[in-house]
Amino acid sequence: MQISAKETTPHTALIEGLYSAVDAMNAEAVASFLTDDVTFRLGNFDAITGRKAVEVANASFFATIRAMGHTITGIWTSGDAVFCEGEVHYTRTDQSEHKVPFATRLGLRDDKIATYNVYADISGL
Repeated sequence: MQISAKETTPHTALIEGLYSAVDAMNAEAVASFLTDDVTFRLGNFDAITGRKAVEVANASFFATIRAMGHTITGIWTSGDAVFCEGEVHYTRTDQSEHKVPFATRLGLRDDKIATYNVYADISGL
C-alpha cells in the first residue's frame, strides 16, 4: 500500500490502515475497521450487510488471488464521508498481473466504517 496523495486529511491514517489490511489480504483486520451493521459493495456485486458477512466475503475474494497492492492518489473528506482513488495492482494465482483504477466511498459512524463502496472493474481477474 502506498499513498502518493499530495494532501492529507483527518482520515489519511484510516485509509492507510484499511488499505494496509486489504493489501495484506487479512479479512479479520479489514473487519476491525467496520461497524457491526456495515453495508459493503464491490463493483457491480450485490451489497453485503454485517461485519462478519463482509469478513467472510473478503476472505473468499482474497483466496482467489495471490496478492494485491493499492496506490492511493487522492483522499478527500466531506462530513462523515471519506473518498479515495487510485490504482490497484492484482497478482493472479497463475502469477499474471492485472491493474485497474478504483475509487472508494466510506461512510463513517463513531470512527468506524458503516458504508463501504468500492468502484472498480475486477472482471479481468
